[in-house]
Amino acid sequence: MRPSASREDWSEWLRRFSVELLRESPSPALRSCAALAQVYHPLARELFNAAFTSCWSELYESNRESLMRSLELAFSEESGANVPPEVLQTLLALAEFMEHDERPLPIGIRLLGNVAERCQAYAKSLHYKEMEFLTAPDMAINSLISVNNHLGQAEAANGLLIYAQKRLKLELKEDVYEKLNKWEEALEAYRARLQHETGTEAREGCMRCLHALGEWEELQDIAQEVWTVADAASRTRYTLTVFLFCL
Repeated sequence: MRPSASREDWSEWLRRFSVELLRESPSPALRSCAALAQVYHPLARELFNAAFTSCWSELYESNRESLMRSLELAFSEESGANVPPEVLQTLLALAEFMEHDERPLPIGIRLLGNVAERCQAYAKSLHYKEMEFLTAPDMAINSLISVNNHLGQAEAANGLLIYAQKRLKLELKEDVYEKLNKWEEALEAYRARLQHETGTEAREGCMRCLHALGEWEELQDIAQEVWTVADAASRTRYTLTVFLFCL
């Protein structure tokens, strides 16, 4: 597959791949299902993990490497929105199945965690991010906080935040504070950014924090300042932002 392949191409690739795994499986029981799976795809999808596992052990190393390149391409940011969520979820389920079978696929833990987070499979993402944290805490901490927050585990997210500040001495991104509703810390971080950059992103962040804190006068001052220098497209975005503030 190519990175530029369409969503339909990826769906068709997975359908054909599923059927071909059944057709080439060393298991007679699975091979007997190939003809029906050709016309009834839900069967191929149901047997995908079992068919893959049966074929994996029979592949030469070069074939395994080629197959892993295809899977990594599907997971990559380069393929992006071209890969349908159901394809990613099927491949994530395969990776989990192989891990439980004590034959984990040679795909990076960080990549699997990022893909699971993109698919909003936060429980799976948490599993991979916790594994990544054991070897590279400074690389995983931001995502781990975000995933815990998505899962409604506020205490765990706050505990990780304290750990990052005290033990890792990391400067966390402003959006991490926002996700945890730590508006004063987020506002302080955005103000620090404004001392070094002139873009609108930090100002918009300040506006969100001031709105959450109820600091209306300062919010009005920043809004007027931003509005004065904004172009037409930016003014439209700011109007929408203000409208959402008022909901």
